[in-house]
Amino acid sequence: MRWHGVFRRWVLARHYRFAREALVPHFFDALTAYALELARLGVPRAEEAVAALRELRTLPLPSFTGEVEDVFFSIQAQLAEHWGEEVAGAVRRGLSRNDLDLTAFRAYLRDRVLALLGDFLRLWAVLLRVARAQAGVPLILHTHHRPAQPTTLDHYLLGIEGLLFRDYRRLVRALSTLDRCPLGASALAGSPYPVDRERLAALLGFSGPVENTLDAVSSGDYALELAFALAGLGASLSRFLTDLLAFAERGAFVVGESLAQGSSFMPQKRNPVVLEHARIYAGRLLGGVGTLAALNHNTPFTDLNDHSTGVLEPLAGLLEDAEAVLELTRVALEESRFDPALLLVELSPEVLASEAVDFLVRRGVPLGEAYRRVQGALPGVRPELLGVEGEELVAWMGLEAFFARREVLGGVGPKARAEALVRARRRLREERQALAALRARVRLARLGLVQNLQAREGEKAPQEKGDVEGQEEGHQGLG
Repeated sequence: MRWHGVFRRWVLARHYRFAREALVPHFFDALTAYALELARLGVPRAEEAVAALRELRTLPLPSFTGEVEDVFFSIQAQLAEHWGEEVAGAVRRGLSRNDLDLTAFRAYLRDRVLALLGDFLRLWAVLLRVARAQAGVPLILHTHHRPAQPTTLDHYLLGIEGLLFRDYRRLVRALSTLDRCPLGASALAGSPYPVDRERLAALLGFSGPVENTLDAVSSGDYALELAFALAGLGASLSRFLTDLLAFAERGAFVVGESLAQGSSFMPQKRNPVVLEHARIYAGRLLGGVGTLAALNHNTPFTDLNDHSTGVLEPLAGLLEDAEAVLELTRVALEESRFDPALLLVELSPEVLASEAVDFLVRRGVPLGEAYRRVQGALPGVRPELLGVEGEELVAWMGLEAFFARREVLGGVGPKARAEALVRARRRLREERQALAALRARVRLARLGLVQNLQAREGEKAPQEKGDVEGQEEGHQGLG
């Protein structure tokens, strides 16, 4: 067929190029698993198709020429050319591009998310290392853009850890939705052959099949859920990066030389641009939700390019943006330093005024009156206006006393912070173990697929040898 030039440029060539660069191994895995299942069912020529696919995957796939419309038909054309139409047709028994494509797409995205979670864990580990190294370093935080209360740098970073932990879990949940296999759904009603869809999923390292065959080829929510999880990560990291930029603005966070840039005009400038670029990537993650939502909006619940082929390039871009912001934020923490003195530049009696209120209340002054008295003693929280001993009030309002009184769960007290760090490190360790198990399942499935093929080749070789020996014996007998 002669495709229109515009259609070739914007659809066929573009999709072929992406599939050739990113999806070919997943197509061969899915086709091989399906051929193995057909061979188990005794479908004629399926065993030969398994062997043909094994050999063909070692050869480079041709670039797009327009002779075939996509990678699947390119593979089919080579099978037919080198192994014959019957072998090429054997693997297509009950198979549709609908379930095949969605299987390859999900397998590809699963690998990308597994890699991204590894990047996330590396940032998480660095964040906790910095928190441990900066334990007890005080700083002033704001509420509503005004100095509010003191805390410590490790308490602040552990707060960020709590936010990022939830982002990590949202990505894991999105992965659990993605990690289901459509193979065997055929066009939408299910394969006319009694294929074991649980076995197909296991052969490809998925946690299980998408149960309903229409759902398997029609749902786009796996992509939308992943986009929402990435957007949540982008929002969280952009807030953290904005704080780091605010610290850097007053010199309290000094970005490493290899991550900063100077000015072409002002020689005194040393700009913390790594944080700005990281925040750009974080912002792009938020923008991705609109694209994925539009691709899933107002489409019939059936197989369509909108929420299948159409989501791949946007999601691939978002996953690359996520990798970028995670890595840039990690190296910014690794290669930079905090200045404790400048973190406390806004320390004043006013940011501890609430402690003066509590001081009076503990001595029997009604809360409302205590609040009014302290307001009247500002600025400076002057003891003489409160009618209390200055030394006693100063000791009560000191930073160490402030922290020591806050030994509640998750508080800024020294013991509470130490316990929080232990819990955070435990969470990190548990998530590392869970991710290792997920990766191992996928890796072992792929290894099992290879070993299955090797075993079949091994069985075939002795059989062929036996056939030759039998023929030789027969010739001798005839002689």
